[in-house]
Amino acid sequence: MEPWKEAEIAFEQTMAGSYDFHYYSSPVSKAHLKEFLSLVRRYAVKNQIVLDVGGGTGPVAKQLVELGYPQVVTVDISLAMMQEAKRKMPALRAMVCDGEHLPFKDEAVATIICSSVLHHMPAPELVLKECKRILTPQGMLIAQEPSQDHFMSRAAFSEVSGLSMGLMHYLYRIEQFKPVSEPPIHEYHRAFTREEAVNLFTSQLPIVDFRSRFAFSCLFTKLRSPMMAWVVLALDRLLSRNEGSVFHFVCGKEGGHRNLLKNYFRVLHQLKTGPDQHVSSLFMMALLPLIALGRCYELYQRVRSKLGRVVY
Repeated sequence: MEPWKEAEIAFEQTMAGSYDFHYYSSPVSKAHLKEFLSLVRRYAVKNQIVLDVGGGTGPVAKQLVELGYPQVVTVDISLAMMQEAKRKMPALRAMVCDGEHLPFKDEAVATIICSSVLHHMPAPELVLKECKRILTPQGMLIAQEPSQDHFMSRAAFSEVSGLSMGLMHYLYRIEQFKPVSEPPIHEYHRAFTREEAVNLFTSQLPIVDFRSRFAFSCLFTKLRSPMMAWVVLALDRLLSRNEGSVFHFVCGKEGGHRNLLKNYFRVLHQLKTGPDQHVSSLFMMALLPLIALGRCYELYQRVRSKLGRVVY
């Protein structure tokens, strides 16, 4: 086993019992998890396998099980993390394995979740390649990774950043917050720039949905006061157009279908601003009702399927 994997396992062995407290118990952290879960629920296929790669103590898997997803499986390289997940959810299917070598057949999994995993790895493309291998043709990969392009890190916002950091330390001092010891496990722990993250995912799978989140609230993930957290999250929404601290990705093995309308208007805008691109206006107008009809057709087939009839 590579030294960095051994270091990762050793660190998680010490953190497993308190991991949820430090990373998922504050009101802001719960709000962040809720937003990611809303994305997962939008794309996850409920009655097929949902695989949580690098699932840790199972915060995402636990929520999906409670929401009625019957085939949730979580895998992680750390036995201690999997034991903690099983302690909370005895019925959860959990396996210790390496994300670079997933124990599934080709095209066996309809939905894969990869939450804050790739930035721990020297070669994250190997994990994405494995995910691509085991995804069904219509399968979806839903991921989140830390952003290095947070808008407060830019020189133009240095004064805003300083004020916000001062407020963060002031509130943490009131609550007597003591940060958890997080030594650098290995040199590959990092955040991604937008360009790096997009290039990483598109090297293996087409991106269906992409979002940048948590431009302000990322500074207050350890804040315990519900009232103060509510104000922080409200301020976060005011900065929603700025680059946040986390990237959310949805990738489809054969491309996307749920964001066709959004992609249509994006392409329309590109055609208007790109003088070298020439496409018939009549053709573009005709595509819009076809996309709408396709959505209606999908809903029709869903209804037929719910009624127990053969769709095709």
